[in-house]
Amino acid sequence: MNLRAQPQVRYRQRHLLKPVTTTALTTLLALTLSACGGSSSNDDDDDHVHAEGGRLIYSLSGSADTLKMFDQTVTSEQFTSTTVATGADAQLVLSNDGVTLAMLNGSDLSIVSSGLEHMHGEDAHTHDVEALTAAPIAGVAQVVATTDHFSVLKNDGSGLLLEAADGEVVSGLNLPNNLVYPALALEGGQFMTFTPNAVTPANTDITVVNADGTTGTDGLIWVSQNTDGYFAESMTCADGVEQTAQTDNFTLVLCGDGTLRWLISGYVTVDGHPAGAGEVLHVTQRYPATETRREGAIGEVTTGSTGFIENITGLTKTNHEHSVIAAWSADQLWLVNAHNDHPHRGDLVSITGENFGDIIAVSTTTEDDAIALLSNSGKLAVSRFDVNESSNPVASGETAREQLGAAAAIWSTANAQLLAGAYEFLVVNSATGTLYEVDAHSAEDDYHLHSTTANSNLNNAFSAVFAHAAEEEHADDDHDHDH
Repeated sequence: MNLRAQPQVRYRQRHLLKPVTTTALTTLLALTLSACGGSSSNDDDDDHVHAEGGRLIYSLSGSADTLKMFDQTVTSEQFTSTTVATGADAQLVLSNDGVTLAMLNGSDLSIVSSGLEHMHGEDAHTHDVEALTAAPIAGVAQVVATTDHFSVLKNDGSGLLLEAADGEVVSGLNLPNNLVYPALALEGGQFMTFTPNAVTPANTDITVVNADGTTGTDGLIWVSQNTDGYFAESMTCADGVEQTAQTDNFTLVLCGDGTLRWLISGYVTVDGHPAGAGEVLHVTQRYPATETRREGAIGEVTTGSTGFIENITGLTKTNHEHSVIAAWSADQLWLVNAHNDHPHRGDLVSITGENFGDIIAVSTTTEDDAIALLSNSGKLAVSRFDVNESSNPVASGETAREQLGAAAAIWSTANAQLLAGAYEFLVVNSATGTLYEVDAHSAEDDYHLHSTTANSNLNNAFSAVFAHAAEEEHADDDHDHDH
């Protein structure tokens, strides 16, 4: 009855769709989206095949049970239970490779395998959904995905970094013991940490630290201040941190006052930098004398002469090769991307069209540069996007718009979630017990409503992830499973 979209960070390198290489794999991933006890309507393509089959895994609201699943890798009894026990209202966070998930059951954290580690290659096959951690980690307040890890904030202010593949604790870290948000792993082996401001504890200081907790002689966040040279600085979020989003070298932070802070990792310094030329550093706001779009406080993203991008309520990473992150609210959609030592941005809210309603969820595909927006009136808008020659994100191609079910149905963040796969989007409405699939057959095809499935198994869905093995490297990884 409550399906809540959880703030989470998703990260994966962009790559091309792998072709289906064997008949066995094609058969394994064929999708009918029909279920016993439910009803389904499909498009006319009887041979419709998803090259990236996945599993919708979800917890239940109000009752302890096992994790439930809608399994695309089978053609019958797709709605089923797993053997992973959980309490009521467990929060699920998907890893950036799409294979494992963190399950926060109250304050107990477990890492769970989706069983999709070996979905690529000649011997493509699935495993059972299973817990990877022998015992839960107790006293956990929050967990997010960062690079190929899960970052954990404990109730006592300490932090842990877990290997996403198996839940093993990363040793040798010396993070602050007064964290207020999970530390984020950055390119280069450093971490972004979030601690209370010494003067105003309700505000949050953002600092980059080494694994041993040091910030180096001059600090690790560099700012170019107009013509006055470079200096090291930490950033501050008014009213704390709401969400974060990361690509491989770009991090956006949503502050409690609705403004954004950004950090670019892997910036190669130019002549005149005090660290020397050719050094790889983290960099934030710079202040050219004439370009208003980069003016403002340290780390803020601006919208030119109209002021800052502000009153944002959500962040969603994309998998675009140019490090694009969506910043959005009920009536806004900005795409922000890293370009050298500064960000660019583009306003894409026009893709919603007329009478769309308020945006309640945003998601992006992992193989295709497509973004979907879900409204409180049950409308879905899907558009591809790109970065133009001026490094500003723009919409590309045609925008697909769908009305999902009856317009009078209940659509809110409490009962609806929008999830993305390789070339598809899943929309779950737990108020109506309905699953919608909107997909494209390839990067050249338009998105369309492929199936609508009503099933009572979805009525008590609470927190959901769409696990799918999107990276071919996992066909040869070190996961320990019996075959």
